[in-house]
Amino acid sequence: MENQTLLKVLRIVGILEAVSWGALLIAMYYKRMLGEPKFMQATGMTHGMLFVTFTLLVIFAGASANWSKKEITLGIISAVLPFGTLWADAKIFKKYVK
Repeated sequence: MENQTLLKVLRIVGILEAVSWGALLIAMYYKRMLGEPKFMQATGMTHGMLFVTFTLLVIFAGASANWSKKEITLGIISAVLPFGTLWADAKIFKKYVK
């Protein structure tokens, strides 16, 4: 896959991962506070798949575009932080878009 295409996919997955994190927070609220667990499985699985996909895309995009180790590491760490993928998009990935 071409570098720019890979970067665009990474940015889209990063936004989706952040949205899924927010949805997971809402699902956890429903489960814990309202006793309604039906949203947890689908939301958790979706978020998990996006998390793994984002992390792999950071590694592949970083390696193919010769990003610094610091940028790749920060990109991976951003997936762990709440809404961190949005920060990574603004501070790291956006500067590589042509």
